[in-house]
Amino acid sequence: MIGWVRLLTSRSSFSMLVIIAIASVIANTGWRVVMNNFAVDTVGMTGADVGLLQSVREIPGLLSFTVLFLLLIISEQQVAVLSVAALGLGVAITGYLPSIYGFYFSTTLMSVGFHYLEAVNKSLSTQLLGTENFSESMGRIRAAASFFSMVTFICIIVANYVFGVSDKAIFFASGTACFWLAFYLLTFKNASCGERQHAKLIVRREYTTYYILTFLSGARRQIFVVFAGLLMVTKFHYTIAMMAALFMLSSLSATVALPVVGRFIDRVGEKRSLLIEYAALMLVFLSYAFVDNHYLAGGLYVVDSIIFSFAIALTTYFKKTVRSNEVASTASLSFTINHIAAVFLPFLLGVVWMSGYQWVFVAGAIIALLSFLISLTIDTKLHQRINGVTELQKEVA
Repeated sequence: MIGWVRLLTSRSSFSMLVIIAIASVIANTGWRVVMNNFAVDTVGMTGADVGLLQSVREIPGLLSFTVLFLLLIISEQQVAVLSVAALGLGVAITGYLPSIYGFYFSTTLMSVGFHYLEAVNKSLSTQLLGTENFSESMGRIRAAASFFSMVTFICIIVANYVFGVSDKAIFFASGTACFWLAFYLLTFKNASCGERQHAKLIVRREYTTYYILTFLSGARRQIFVVFAGLLMVTKFHYTIAMMAALFMLSSLSATVALPVVGRFIDRVGEKRSLLIEYAALMLVFLSYAFVDNHYLAGGLYVVDSIIFSFAIALTTYFKKTVRSNEVASTASLSFTINHIAAVFLPFLLGVVWMSGYQWVFVAGAIIALLSFLISLTIDTKLHQRINGVTELQKEVA
């Protein structure tokens, strides 16, 4: 614990990345936990209104490549600080705008902050963390985020169920904490990211594999985030308390697993790690489709959360693949690609759900299978042909 305190107050590049992750997770956890109750009980939104709200929330992710325009005038670190501030402000004011359009406005503000932050955060991490222990460092950052997510969730439960704290106060507290951390980040020196980044959108054939895996990753993420929790409630009748316990157990498991997963990826390489991730996800999604025991279903949810820790391997692959002066541009584009599925997939699979929820998870297994097959081509001649990389280019790189 003392070591973490020293780290967070050291104002190093690594501590900056950790604080950015902590600020983001506090605001997002606070918003995610109470937004449904606020939408229904306070704002009086219908299911259609909430669906539109989720679509609105994802649009800034689809347009996150526009962060490149900001990079023409300020640094990536400054964009990150502004994004943290926007995220915190959007969450903090939510409770003070108890109307449909007010909720849309605050959600859009926090979403712009969150998605711009994610777009530049990958670039910052890729440039500031060393290649040798990159996955382990990413694991430590995500472990810190998972821990604070769990702490935030526990604080919200205690505040709401024990002391009767309102949704409005929870929004304000979590948003203000994020906003305050943005001010603390202003005290950090502007970190040197090495080579100046291209502030324009760049699409290269040599990144084709990364683009495809990123798109498929976004599709799988939507199935887990939207439909795994829905399955718990609709089929297994999980109560709010049971879902709360499930979220906390998932966060705790991820906190413990992430550093281990990071070291494992550094040891065996990203290709093997990606293959393990996708093979495990195929089994998990198929199990979701046919599980009948609510304990096993909860266990699958926890395992699912741990498996997603292996997504670090895709970031490692990105770091080793992208040209050093195109990190920011490619990270922004990849974040947009990742969110293409977020705009249309929940609606389409929602229609499929009405015909049988099992088919939603079978679709998830098929997506994982496609990811597995694409990953098999890494470091092969087929991979070079797909990405348009000749042997001469590979040697020069």
